[in-house]
Amino acid sequence: MRLALLTARNLRRRPLRTLLTVLGVASAMLLFVLVESLSAGLAAALSGSDAARTLIVYRQNRYCPQTSFLPERYARVIADVPGVESVLPVKVFLSNCRASLDIVVFQGAPPAELLRTRQLELIEGDAARFERENDAALVGREFATRRGLETGDQFRFGGINVNVAGVFRSAEPIEEGAVLTHLEFLQRAGPVDKLGTVTQFEVKIDDPAHTAEIAREIDARLRTAEEPTDTRPKLAFLESATRDLREILRFGRWLALACVAVVLALVANTVLMSVQERVKEFGVFRTLGYRPGRIVALVMGEALLIGIAGALLGQAAAFAVIRTAHLSIGSEGVPVAFLLSGAVVARGALAAITAALLAAVLPAWNAGRCEIVVALRSA
Repeated sequence: MRLALLTARNLRRRPLRTLLTVLGVASAMLLFVLVESLSAGLAAALSGSDAARTLIVYRQNRYCPQTSFLPERYARVIADVPGVESVLPVKVFLSNCRASLDIVVFQGAPPAELLRTRQLELIEGDAARFERENDAALVGREFATRRGLETGDQFRFGGINVNVAGVFRSAEPIEEGAVLTHLEFLQRAGPVDKLGTVTQFEVKIDDPAHTAEIAREIDARLRTAEEPTDTRPKLAFLESATRDLREILRFGRWLALACVAVVLALVANTVLMSVQERVKEFGVFRTLGYRPGRIVALVMGEALLIGIAGALLGQAAAFAVIRTAHLSIGSEGVPVAFLLSGAVVARGALAAITAALLAAVLPAWNAGRCEIVVALRSA
């Protein structure tokens, strides 16, 4: 306890230097946590509970939903394939195909089939109203929070105007960033205007072990059709759609490493300056009976306190940014929210504390092994 009080008192000797160091560590941890939050959000988007038994039928040689046009009648052909349980035709309209912030994704599907096929739980609103009214929409929880939408509100984007009939949560995280509408309504919408066509088909199969076999059979039956298809497992489809995000994340990993290096440099500089200023003081401590190990612990304790304070402040700032700005990024119609989970918080704290302690090892060792006479004679 006495050692902890002494450590805190030493940090207050140079309050400006201590404050600047803590703020520097906090800034680095803010960036680190944001990168890790994006990683956690992307991992959640690719780990849907129903992905193993879902196939996505897409237009062959197309990468963007805005360019994939499949006849709606393909649903009957796909439903006849052995092993297929259900087929959901989906029309997609979005704000941008490439990676972008604040992506807006409309998904149109037959309302009764949509509610039956997808694992949606209404937080507020009326599912019957959604089925009854042609211009009604269900809005994902994440998107509703980001846009400040509630049941009864109107939402307009890109010439499409819908009435919010309800807000839902889903077992599939990516669905919570979408606006769900009637298929025919979205097909007739001005920016789309493609009645009788869909972007993709979501196919539920009875046995995940037959995924490849069923996918090949679907493509074989439609190979000579006017719009040939490319059928893939949902997980493979999502991985392809989010390749831009994974490239951004790969760069972000390097940024996260740079943040750790910044913490090392800042704490090492502060601790080294503190040790150099207090050489004579350490000599006095030694004459009072402090062993070298306690001197080392004193210096390491200062670095530890700086690391903890910076980590807490940085994580609080990250939490505020994510909660108030409702950060989200998307690519090819797949919205990904920044997810600040307990694991992300733990990794951020561990990175800051580990870097701070490593930065203090050498200065603390030098302070502990300094001879009493040499220390007392220092200027």
